[in-house]
Parts: sequence; structure tokens; C-alpha cells
Amino acid sequence: MIKWFCILLIFEELLAQDFHVTIDEIQEEINKKQIYYGSTVRIEHQTSKYFLHSHLVSYGSGSGQQSVTGMQADHDYNSLWTIKECYNQPLKKYDDQIKCGDCIRLEHMLTNRNLHSHPHQAPFSGNQEVSAYGDNGNGDTSDDWILECIDNKNGDHFQASMWFYLKHKLTQKYLRSNKKDNFNQRNCGYHCPIEGQLEISAQSTKNADAKWKIHSGLFYQQPQQIEDDYEQDGRHCNTYGQCDDIDDDEFETVVQKDL
Repeated sequence: MIKWFCILLIFEELLAQDFHVTIDEIQEEINKKQIYYGSTVRIEHQTSKYFLHSHLVSYGSGSGQQSVTGMQADHDYNSLWTIKECYNQPLKKYDDQIKCGDCIRLEHMLTNRNLHSHPHQAPFSGNQEVSAYGDNGNGDTSDDWILECIDNKNGDHFQASMWFYLKHKLTQKYLRSNKKDNFNQRNCGYHCPIEGQLEISAQSTKNADAKWKIHSGLFYQQPQQIEDDYEQDGRHCNTYGQCDDIDDDEFETVVQKDL
């Protein structure tokens, strides 16, 4: 079946090396992207420049659930999260655009557990613990977060360029991190599997520790429309660049301006 959407996967280093574009140019293109449900993203913390991360390592205290940390490396698959609708809400489709103020869940791509918070104490900061919870994407209402865009109002279309807060819906606390809350040999022991990573927790206040941004990822995008149907190479083409008399496997998108 011919898909109406196109998928843009951005590999920064590969593009920079093979197509002679700079990282800044790639980031500029990413920032233009409007974000749709189903996109899988890497989320960057403002002050530390670490990335929201999880893995098959459980907390040794608190809930004992799968830990969520900040990771410095920016090409680790364990830092990828899929954006989806809130718990027990109608399923969002890939043509549903995310808006500021939406209630969302973030599903960890590799373990299929949801970003989660609850009234357990985080390891270092004394804030509320943040964990990854659920089974195959199924969890509970403690997986729900409100997307608060910092410089935009509720209802605005969410773009990758926007800084935002993530407010835990049930407890009204904000996802945060700080470089001083780091796992090391002194507080985590020798051969600590998360040494060098940061604690991720939830706090009551909105400040620089709670600011986040989409860094990169796999984005679902609607195809670019042009004004009218037209002819190309003797074939009739519609406003999405789809042409008649062509097999699905050989389908051409005539207008490709995403990169």
C-alpha cells in the first residue's frame, strides 16, 4: 500500500560526513519539524545537555523499578522514546499532530516501558522518583505527562525547536535533572552499571533544571502538498506527488524538500 506519510530519520554524523552538511544545518532542519504522535525522539536536557535515558537496570532503592537516567552520549538507542496518547485515551494516528498542552506518554523504545513517576524518593536529590514502568507499552495513569511549551500557548502546534516542561499529571511535579546528582563509584559502588549518568527525578518548581527539548529522532511527517494536479513524464500526478501507472515498490515522491 502506498503510504501517505514520509518518514524522516536523521543520522547527524552520517549526513555531515557523506553529504557535506554541518551539524548546525542539520539541527536547523530538525527545529523546523512539527511533531506528530508516533514519532520516536531523543530528548535533551537544557542545562546538562544530557539525554533522557533508560535501560534494563533497576533502582537499588525506592520502587525498585527500571531506572531512568540522563546519558551524555547522543547516539545511544536507549535514549529513544516514542510519543503516544495518555493512558486509556483514544489511540492517536500518525496524522495527529501534537499540540502544546497535550497529555502524552513516552514509551522507551527498547524496553517498551513508559516514563513514570510516583511518591517514592529519588536516590540523591530527595525529589520524587522517576522510573520506567509497564509491560509492552501498557501501564497506568502514573505514566501521563502534560506537555507545557515554555514560549508558546496551549493549542499551538508542537515543533522540535520548542523548549518545554513535562509535568506529571497526577502529582503536578516537573521532570528535571542536574549535573550534581550523578552516579559515581562513591555513591553507586565499583562496576556501577550507570556510573557517569545523572539522576532524573520530578520536582515541584519550574526552573532551568526542568527544561527539555527535542534533539533528534524518527519523525512522521505529512507529505508536502503542491497547489494542483499536474503531469510528469506522461503520467498524471496528484497534489502529494503520487503518480499513476507506477508500482508501489517503484513509487516516486516528486516533491521532496524535507532535507
